[in-house]
Amino acid sequence: MLRSSLQSGLALVLSALLACSTSAPPPPSSPDPTAPGGTAGEPAAPGGVAGDPADGDDPTTRPAPQSAPGAGIGGRAESAMEGLIIGTVVGGQVAGAYGAALGAALFALYGLITGDVPLQGSGRGSPVPSGRGGPREDELDREIEDELSRQEDLEAEIEDELTRQEELLAAIDKQEALEESIRDEEKARLKTERPDDPLAAPGPPYERKLPETIFEEKRRREGKQVQVHRTLDADRDGRPEIEIIVDERTGQVLSRAEDTDYDGALDVYNSYQGGQIVLRTEDTNHDGMPDRWIHYENGTGVRVEVDRDFDGVKDSFNVYENGVLAYEEHDTDNDGRVERRVEYADRKRVVELEDRDKDGVMDFRTFYDAREVPERTELDTNGDGKTDVWEFYEGDEPEKIVLVRKEEDLNADGQIDVTSFYEKGKLVRKEVSDPDLVFQ
Repeated sequence: MLRSSLQSGLALVLSALLACSTSAPPPPSSPDPTAPGGTAGEPAAPGGVAGDPADGDDPTTRPAPQSAPGAGIGGRAESAMEGLIIGTVVGGQVAGAYGAALGAALFALYGLITGDVPLQGSGRGSPVPSGRGGPREDELDREIEDELSRQEDLEAEIEDELTRQEELLAAIDKQEALEESIRDEEKARLKTERPDDPLAAPGPPYERKLPETIFEEKRRREGKQVQVHRTLDADRDGRPEIEIIVDERTGQVLSRAEDTDYDGALDVYNSYQGGQIVLRTEDTNHDGMPDRWIHYENGTGVRVEVDRDFDGVKDSFNVYENGVLAYEEHDTDNDGRVERRVEYADRKRVVELEDRDKDGVMDFRTFYDAREVPERTELDTNGDGKTDVWEFYEGDEPEKIVLVRKEEDLNADGQIDVTSFYEKGKLVRKEVSDPDLVFQ
């Protein structure tokens, strides 16, 4: 900027110099030897011949006429140049770059017109030699160099600030893109989970499509495989919100981890094979431990395992067939064995099995009609794996069903020995095929 000011001032001075040179008076004519009295154009000295040594006016010893200080074109140009330099320094100290430009122009014009150096008076006849290197000029040189150095430092600071501003704008763009993707993810997640069809198998998780340019990349070798690790730390807290590992050779994603609640901890991990997701692990309560596992085949969930009480033990299992829930199993006491199983057909619950004595064998079954209302139960009372008690129910709603009949095989021979009838839940009649079995 300062150099531009100097160049502008120089251009102005040179233009003025050029104008002055074109209007300068012609040099004096050569002396005419034929003119009376000696030198042409010079009147004869009174009382004798002009230039007579007897009159004490020897032209060889007479000093040449002195022109006014700085009156010549060269002197004015030199004064203008020094004025340009002084004006630049003084104006720059007072009003910065614009002041430097204005001071250079004014001081240069002053020197060009008057022949004097600004702030020095008519210094053309000063004892300081006219050539470069005088004390004053050395001081001016140092001031100019200092000013140039300060201007360069200021320009460097401005460049650094512009760089920081660009980085800040880039970070803001990243954050806006991330927030928009979060909104899109929430919409897609709700659509994927299909809350209107709780029996449907989980679909593939929604993954935010972000440009690769916003990720930081590092390459690592795992055996013979070179992996590209991509991380995104949008809020720059040192903890990434997304980590993606890609096979460099095939370009296929191997894993993807995300911080879904932006608390600084990754809580979702997706694993892939052949470019398709095979397992998704979730920390739904954000305690640092996984509590939900979804297994996929061909992009569709086939098995979901859940730690419902967050004690580190899987206690609920859903199995899907053809994209629909086939059965669910539950470990109700965290002993590692399933005590309850619910089976489905055509998206309806058809039977529920229970291990009531916790011996590892399902001994109680509840069957449901098309309305998913219990219609009968079967109980194995002696643990031989065979049903020996049947109960039948009626009712339009699960809360209003009542027992209407009960059948029992008391001797485990496969034959009904006692049939009991109920009305409004109360026993009204009992039929016994072998009285001896009843009163034993």
